[in-house]
Amino acid sequence: MSYDPATNRRQPFVGNIVPASRIDRISQAYMNLYPQPNQPGLLKNNFIISPSTNDPIDQGDVRGDYNISPADQLFARFSISGRTRLQPAPLSGLANGGGSSTGFTYEDTLGLSLGHTHTFTPSTINDVRLGFNYVHIRRGIPPTGTQLPQGDLRVPGVPDNPSTNGLTLFSPSGYRRLGDPAFAPTLLSSQERQIGDTVNKIHGQHSIKLGGQVRWSQFNIFQVPDPRGAFSFNGRFTQNPAARSGTGSALADMLLGLPSTSVISSLMTLGNRQHVLSAFVQDDFKVSHKLTLNLGLRYEYTSPIVEVNDGQANFNYSTGQLVQAGKNGASRGLTDVDKLDFAPRVGFAYSPFDDSKTVLRGGYGIFYSPQEIRTAGGLQLAYNLPFYYQPTFVSDGITAVLTVPQGFPPLSPSQAQFAPVTSEDSRLHSPYYQQWNFGAQRGLPFQTALEIAYAGSKGTHLQVLTDRNQVPKPGPGDIQSRRPYPTFGPFSSIENRGNSTYHSLQIKATKRLSHGLSFLSAFTFSKALNDLPEICCAQPWPQNSYDLRAEKARADFDQRRRWVSSFDYALPLGIGRTYLTRGGVWDWLLGGWNVGGIVAFASGFPFSPQISDDPSNTGSQGLLRANRIRNGNLPVGQRSPALWFDPSAFTEPADFTFGNAGRNVLDGPGFNTADLSVRKTFSAGERIKIEFRAEAFNAFNHPNFSQPDAVVTDGPGASGVITGTSTAMRQVQFGLKISF
Repeated sequence: MSYDPATNRRQPFVGNIVPASRIDRISQAYMNLYPQPNQPGLLKNNFIISPSTNDPIDQGDVRGDYNISPADQLFARFSISGRTRLQPAPLSGLANGGGSSTGFTYEDTLGLSLGHTHTFTPSTINDVRLGFNYVHIRRGIPPTGTQLPQGDLRVPGVPDNPSTNGLTLFSPSGYRRLGDPAFAPTLLSSQERQIGDTVNKIHGQHSIKLGGQVRWSQFNIFQVPDPRGAFSFNGRFTQNPAARSGTGSALADMLLGLPSTSVISSLMTLGNRQHVLSAFVQDDFKVSHKLTLNLGLRYEYTSPIVEVNDGQANFNYSTGQLVQAGKNGASRGLTDVDKLDFAPRVGFAYSPFDDSKTVLRGGYGIFYSPQEIRTAGGLQLAYNLPFYYQPTFVSDGITAVLTVPQGFPPLSPSQAQFAPVTSEDSRLHSPYYQQWNFGAQRGLPFQTALEIAYAGSKGTHLQVLTDRNQVPKPGPGDIQSRRPYPTFGPFSSIENRGNSTYHSLQIKATKRLSHGLSFLSAFTFSKALNDLPEICCAQPWPQNSYDLRAEKARADFDQRRRWVSSFDYALPLGIGRTYLTRGGVWDWLLGGWNVGGIVAFASGFPFSPQISDDPSNTGSQGLLRANRIRNGNLPVGQRSPALWFDPSAFTEPADFTFGNAGRNVLDGPGFNTADLSVRKTFSAGERIKIEFRAEAFNAFNHPNFSQPDAVVTDGPGASGVITGTSTAMRQVQFGLKISF
């Protein structure tokens, strides 16, 4: 039921229908872009489209080797590739409704590698390597190009810019969005230059490696969230304020032209630069014929990221102001980084019995993952005033701050009132992982071996996001005035305060090639926990930035069980095999074939029960969760794409509270696929061989479903419903390789 926001005490619309006289013409024009249903259902999930994806890739590689002398060898390798992919939109026509990769993607890469190996003595060898890599990507290019909308589809205030023209994005909660996607088009290029040297020395029972590397990185990107503007509708304007649950309609809000949030972005291009230094020493020490030790130490230094034109700004929490790079005594990188990142490594292999069929192995090491240039826009210090601004207009569901027919005001920094901020710790600590493992391997008859191992890791100082300008406590009243820094909007505060743990039992069986058969089968039972979502993913902020303990849960990538088996079998037919050994037509047709494949089974990834609005009234950017009244996971036999979990196990929290449901308490669909191949090598004369290969990916065309709609407030027919797949259906390819 929808209620009329223009009436006193919000009376219901007669017949639950918005009168034609109240419908905004622009919103109606966008609503008309929805295609007609082709499936049963009145409102939701009643349209299915199966478009074809075109994704050709051209690639070439050239390598040359030259022996200058017995002591000196050179090699050079050059690689080039080009890709043109067309990702169809999920809706037909102008409706689009896709993601940032919808449309054309052009990818061009170049790679060059040079190497020189010099043998000083039979026990001392030096290797020098130089490398260069270049990537140029243009993603999210509409098939018809960037065109200015005509007629009622043009929203007032959206700039006319030939590089970004297109439809404004309309996002009614619970329904497929309309218009051209955010973060499109994206134009980026990157270059990596590196030089490294390694000395290998064998001395008695020691095999020593000593080396280092210098790497220079540069990354240029044009990518802004909403260059054409975006409207979000959540049904708040047409809810019954006295009893919100089950009332209101995002589509009704849209028809009335009353968005809950309106946003538009300025345009900017950034060029990040960084260098990395590393050095290492490693000693493989064969203590005895039964025991080998691996001892090593690595040092790494990663410089702060600088923008080529000093177009960065960081937030000073002491003064409450943005500080620009290279001005008023500020450094170009705006952060200090760790300079003493030493990473020890130790491992062993021990054969307790004389038959050498049993081996015990173990190891421990520290691995740093310092601040790196991110390959996505938004989470960069360049995305701050005065270099970038994103005016945002948030309505409370009662008074409209901005309407669709009104459109956006002129785009200027003065309109960026309460501008969002991206900040980084002024003293960045390098994230690092401690990793350890212990296992036992036993050789078995028939060229097989069995290995059982435990492996674990602990992540510390991981880079995560919080919102240090979120309202500290839920409650009534204007959000902006209650923020710690009320002249700014929400923050993307990049901090080194994340933690993670991983524990796993790993079982692996292998068979070396004999009697035409080889295989590898590995099973992993594991558990991964972290206390904040990963920066990489959607909505990485916590629900409440002041209660991070409530975020500790299964990691988004936690996959409890995974079993993968690969095999290759030479059929016993043909010359050199058991049957049809005389050659001739039958050998040509049936002999010499090999079959192989990879089969995988895995449990699903977890997800969280969500709500579409913010009852806490704290301006949370995080994944807002519902209240949990019972488990919510349906029995395995009751799960289906039509309803994967029980939405009635969750309710919307009361006003001015956070939901009590934990993060990632629901289990998503599992994974099941088989990739199969057949191949045969034909001889064409003494020196020419032709290999034919046919491969089928997901050969049995098994549907692997994506995560369901996790928003429990989307209502029946939407909540818990799966509307897509996570992997492609069957793909078949053929190949020929000529060796001469």
